[in-house]
Amino acid sequence: MRLLIVILVLVGIAFAAVVAFGSLRSPEGGNPPPSDQETLEEKGWDPPDWAAAMNAVMSPFAPGLEMNPPRVSVNAGAEVERRAPAADEDLRVARLALTSGRGIAVEYDCREEEGRSCPQKACLCASGATFTDAEIGDLCTGGWKKGRRSGGGVRCGADDAEASIVIYPEGGELSFRPLGAGAATAEFR
Repeated sequence: MRLLIVILVLVGIAFAAVVAFGSLRSPEGGNPPPSDQETLEEKGWDPPDWAAAMNAVMSPFAPGLEMNPPRVSVNAGAEVERRAPAADEDLRVARLALTSGRGIAVEYDCREEEGRSCPQKACLCASGATFTDAEIGDLCTGGWKKGRRSGGGVRCGADDAEASIVIYPEGGELSFRPLGAGAATAEFR
């Protein structure tokens, strides 16, 4: 009986990984594969980021990053840095939520090694908030911007107020900057 339960759990995890990877390839996922060489050259398609796919699947099971104080507030035009401490775990996940303001960009500067995605960027924004390309600049990844493209800018969806970043054992710097004008606050969960 125990063996059956273990097998069912493994099948469930494999199914979740396939669903997460498939959502990155679907047109709704914001990064559809090109249909021909001409499209590939015109739009500059990039393959999905494996780290993002694995992060989506594994983050519920990874230990969280505990920061004290848990809130980070950033004024317009400013940048706030917080240091993620080193730890014994292979990785931790910084689960972040936007608690006030239109949006906030977070960048984790880590040491590049094989199997790592460095630096990592996450953009959190309120549902319905819109930003011009000039307001976002290079604070958010190209894939994030493509998935939210609306008219001449970016429009945030219902799930964009939360994001997570994989933190490696050596820790590192997390930089917070507001998106657009105005202040913003994020919270570690």
